[in-house]
Amino acid sequence: MYAILDIETTGGQFNQEGITEIAIFKFDGHKVVDQFISLVNPERPIQPFVIKLTGINNAMLRSAPKFYEVAKRIIEITDGCILVAHNTSFDYRILRTEFNRLGYDFVRETLCTVELSKKLLPEQKSHSLGKLVRSLGIPVSDRHRASGDAQATVKLFKLLLSKDIDKQILKSLIKSEIKTGLSPKLLDIVESVPNVTGVYYVHNEKGDLIYLGRSQNIKKKVNSLFIGTTKTAKKIQAEVYTVTYEETGSVLIAALKEYDELKHNKPTLNRMPSKIRFSKKFFDENKEEKLLIIDKGRNIEERAVVLIENGIYKGYAFFDLNYQITNLEVLKNILIPVKDDKQNLFIIESFIQKKNNFKIMRI
Repeated sequence: MYAILDIETTGGQFNQEGITEIAIFKFDGHKVVDQFISLVNPERPIQPFVIKLTGINNAMLRSAPKFYEVAKRIIEITDGCILVAHNTSFDYRILRTEFNRLGYDFVRETLCTVELSKKLLPEQKSHSLGKLVRSLGIPVSDRHRASGDAQATVKLFKLLLSKDIDKQILKSLIKSEIKTGLSPKLLDIVESVPNVTGVYYVHNEKGDLIYLGRSQNIKKKVNSLFIGTTKTAKKIQAEVYTVTYEETGSVLIAALKEYDELKHNKPTLNRMPSKIRFSKKFFDENKEEKLLIIDKGRNIEERAVVLIENGIYKGYAFFDLNYQITNLEVLKNILIPVKDDKQNLFIIESFIQKKNNFKIMRI
């Protein structure tokens, strides 16, 4: 028995996508015996390019069921089935990620029609779903919608089954290995860091700093490093012993601190940031002026401030009372100073241009 599916998502960062639509057709090798089709409220915004591609927008999903409301139906219709999709690794990963968020380990055997078509239809110039079904004369409607793509995959799979007479090719491509996810060591490290904004530091067993970075959510970022497949991610996974962190609350201060730490510590697995020309749009060294950039702090009572004096970045501080920043002498006493570097001003300027929720005070 097969569960042929297609999933549409919000797009976005790896393992942070949400499902917007899902279609599953239970196929016994001859005909569809059950089906499940539903929009899903992903509880996160859809990327603009995805809206343009699928036609699914945020307004359409406001009243749609959330994933936990359809999870039981997905488990039931796929129970005892081999999951089949065009590029199954994507759909299976998305499903496993959603179930992991619910604390459930969703495991199924899988079969990919991309791999199957390459074996059985090697003469085809392209094995993308759209081009493949077009060249085979398979009708498809609602392209880039879950139902339309899943129905096209059913028809394609039926054709591929007929070509694999003894089913040996099909059997050879069924994947039953279970990815257990993070090792206990890496899982323990992920659990030890919080969902906060700041800078994180990766240390090896000797205590040496081998990598650092910043994130609006340190736990998610560390987790993504531990499941990453890049050369750097693999080295981190092999060498990491512990991860420490410093919470900043402010994404701007996290960026400034990350640059300062990279410059002074030069961790072996980091690329050093390249110098970028500073435009001087906001800051003028020849103008005697003190500029304060106010951002959120590490908790609800606290706020963060960055000080630029006469076009020079002086440092940052955290404060609870306005008196601490309106009185310059008090501010300088609580300031965490840094060495002057034009790159810091570029970082500040770029954040000001991107974000509208900073409060800027000129004194």
